[in-house]
Amino acid sequence: MTDQHKHGIKTVAIQTGLTQFTIRAWENRYDVVTPLRTATNRRLYSDADISRLTLLRLATEAGHSIGCIANLPTEELLERIGTEGTIAQSPAIAKEVVSQETSVRFYIASCIAAVKQFEAQALESTLFAASAAFSQPVFLEKLIAPLMQEIGEQWKAGTLRIAHEHLATAVVRTLLGNICQGADVSASMPNLVVATPRGQLHEIGALIAGTTAASQGWKVTYLGPNLPAEEIIGCAAQNEAKAIGLSIVYPIDDPHIANELRKIRRGIQEDVALFVGGAGSIAYDSIINATGAVRINDMPTFRTELEALRAQ
Repeated sequence: MTDQHKHGIKTVAIQTGLTQFTIRAWENRYDVVTPLRTATNRRLYSDADISRLTLLRLATEAGHSIGCIANLPTEELLERIGTEGTIAQSPAIAKEVVSQETSVRFYIASCIAAVKQFEAQALESTLFAASAAFSQPVFLEKLIAPLMQEIGEQWKAGTLRIAHEHLATAVVRTLLGNICQGADVSASMPNLVVATPRGQLHEIGALIAGTTAASQGWKVTYLGPNLPAEEIIGCAAQNEAKAIGLSIVYPIDDPHIANELRKIRRGIQEDVALFVGGAGSIAYDSIINATGAVRINDMPTFRTELEALRAQ
């Protein structure tokens, strides 16, 4: 027995969602995996075997014949699965047989499949597994952000309903909120107030920013979406915040945003930093610059700005 080949067929069946009969049949007929055989002829499978069997199950459930896909490489299997795959509960999804990028795509496809079926629990379980599989920056920036962007695009294209988008947002909001609240933060650390300004209803970007800041050691006060300037100012003053983070996504032509940003800048102390990010923030570059705010293009930039601010 090796460190890689450690799973009996019963465990593999549970983790892949396949029956033991199917696993043996695919192995014997199509040579899809090659388990280790012990002296007593017991099959032992690796994490890579589990990942491949899971991908094959997803592909067959998407309508592909096992005989046609049995020998396809992982990348092609993922292309066949697309967003039609179903949730796979594997502790090492694609960890040994695919790149990180491919593994992230696998999770995103599984999440979208859960959303399409209104399977909130399955979506939550898959996201929780992904949060354990990847570092927090990868989880937030390469999985959560693209996932929500894809869901938004499918909603605009009509392939998803607004109810699908609301379900996904609710699950992601709860998960990120729990991660943010669970961060180990010292009482002496500076406070960051995070929200979206009045008229901005999309909050996932703000949640990602808040979770990122919490992982950097900041005390984060998350206020949610669609907050008037007066409420943001009041919270920042009461908490003696060192910075305010705002997310702007849609619409990108809101005539009230400029006035809201001016109010916030006038209402806070000069030494309180004002960060503005989100997919729609570039449309407001002129007012962001005029108010002395810093536009955040991505989370690595945000982390750098937070580190510099803390060091002051």
